[in-house]
Amino acid sequence: MKTLIVSTDGKLMVTRPLWEAAREVFDFDHVEVTREHGLEAYFNGADFSGYDRVIADTNLRRLGKRYQCLKRAPGLVVFDHDVCQNNVSSSEWYKRYPSVLRDIGEVRIIVSGSQLANQLRSEGIDACYLPKGYDNKVITDLGIPRTEVAAFVGRVKNKVYKKRKRFLLRQEKLGRVALLRADPGEPYNRLLNQIRCFVSADIGFGEYMIKNFEAMAAGCLLVAWRQPEQEQAALGFVEGENVVLYDSEQELEEKLAWLASDSPAAERIARAGQALVTKQHRWVDRAAAFPELLSAEIQPAPPITWRDRLKILGAGK
Repeated sequence: MKTLIVSTDGKLMVTRPLWEAAREVFDFDHVEVTREHGLEAYFNGADFSGYDRVIADTNLRRLGKRYQCLKRAPGLVVFDHDVCQNNVSSSEWYKRYPSVLRDIGEVRIIVSGSQLANQLRSEGIDACYLPKGYDNKVITDLGIPRTEVAAFVGRVKNKVYKKRKRFLLRQEKLGRVALLRADPGEPYNRLLNQIRCFVSADIGFGEYMIKNFEAMAAGCLLVAWRQPEQEQAALGFVEGENVVLYDSEQELEEKLAWLASDSPAAERIARAGQALVTKQHRWVDRAAAFPELLSAEIQPAPPITWRDRLKILGAGK
């Protein structure tokens, strides 16, 4: 199956290790463009004849109404990590993704939430599930002392993260969780290696973000906001065995107190979590799934309705 992948440079900052690993699995041509304006220009002018699949490695919400250019590609597959924002009420793309995908028509969307894929399929969208992963060439266990008892590393300012921000800022004020930042690459990996318990708060997203896998791979004990049971089952996350989960401030307080008082249990869970992600949740593991995700015939979406047209009006510029 002749395949073309078109990546925006911003998305490629995350997916580059995935496509490098995919070279060992299947053949494809790969084009990098400058952000979404570049992708629009490329899709409007490219000759797609001879390709069975064209993968748009981009985020629809950043593409906005420029998504219309994607209709030119045969066998279109959109690989988008941000479709979880379909169910985040603070996102400008809240409940808009199905309408946009129905307007594109013949398209397969690859999303990173198991429950989300089922939801989209129930709305007539050809959706596949491929969870997020991590780059095992960058994130490793350095074996250095873990001086931070409980911490989170990352952004909280984006408005789609407002529930995460509100929750974590309160935990910081209460002295339970340190909020830290680091540059990408080696500084980020080193900082993760200084954390005993990585406290993740993916509140409202319905799936696990990349930082969860990175923290586990670096040897942190992952203490994560509990997602739907379907997500835990799909990833092999088992409460008290390889992760610790919570869904309230009180439960987080109790879990952190327990882990502080039972070092052997904390160490056991951290090592089990690390073993899980280093075997199953690397980008190389995700790459191995691509041939199967691409091979099935793409099912056209149902025609758009007047409600879809109203939602598309708000789909960015």
